[in-house]
Amino acid sequence: MYDNIRCGTMHRRRLLTASGATLAGVSLAGCLSSSEESVFKEITGSSWNLVVTFAEGSQIEEISLVNPDGDVFNGATLELGQRRIALSLIEYGSGEAQAMYRRGEEYTVVAVDADDERHERSITLEPAVELADIDIFGQTDVGDDPATGPLTDLHGASTTAPVIALENDGNAPGLIFESGVAGENVPNPRVAPPDRDDSTPDGARLIPLNDDQYGLVSTVGHAVVGVDETTSAVTAYSPFAFPEETFTEDEVAEWVGEEIEATLVVAIFPETELFATLTVAFGGELSRESNLWYFEETQLVEAEIE
Repeated sequence: MYDNIRCGTMHRRRLLTASGATLAGVSLAGCLSSSEESVFKEITGSSWNLVVTFAEGSQIEEISLVNPDGDVFNGATLELGQRRIALSLIEYGSGEAQAMYRRGEEYTVVAVDADDERHERSITLEPAVELADIDIFGQTDVGDDPATGPLTDLHGASTTAPVIALENDGNAPGLIFESGVAGENVPNPRVAPPDRDDSTPDGARLIPLNDDQYGLVSTVGHAVVGVDETTSAVTAYSPFAFPEETFTEDEVAEWVGEEIEATLVVAIFPETELFATLTVAFGGELSRESNLWYFEETQLVEAEIE
């Protein structure tokens, strides 16, 4: 379903395998804490990273995050006295996720101290991304002025697109992969490319709202939802605009005051789909952009998140 994202090794370092038996550990949704005897004080997700904190006096020199196949996914060398390190769980470049951890599988955190002694703990990486809010881009306080900030290419019919906010209270980051709006009366539904399998929702890539780290937002394919973070995004097409090849101006004008129901589908990597039922009303002046007619006051009347 998401073959363009590698779930493999990010960095190979000296620790190429984990030992056959790890120290006793438990996997928690948000945090993994060790006993008093362990060098590991805390292992927890934060933003895009797995953050490891060591006990005072532990003298750790090297750390590796080892995947279930025994290969190092990521690792780092610590400076003398350093007790906290963040290991990225996503390799990101050119607006795309290049590599990512494997959801729901047990990884091993392996640390080597100054005496060359190995210390190991296990953790299962699980994002928990949920829809927190939905609105229509042109009618929301989130990025409501397309002429400012990074969204200078969003105007006109683009303001009729759904904008969403997602939250993640898991222990690993998720990716907003794509979004689609389906429904019998949706005027501009998105049709999936023919090479997609049936499990992939119809939809367009998302672009993040007001987030400078992505640079040219119009080129972004994935938006990261970090641990304990909220990420907002707007769909890159306008499902509630009216294509002129399908509708005449007179036909579109008849929609003023009408309400429709639609289903919003948001695909999150790894392998999660979120759904919401939308009631959308068409009102205000009728305008045209490129080959699309749209109502300037397209509004979200109700949104029910499943």
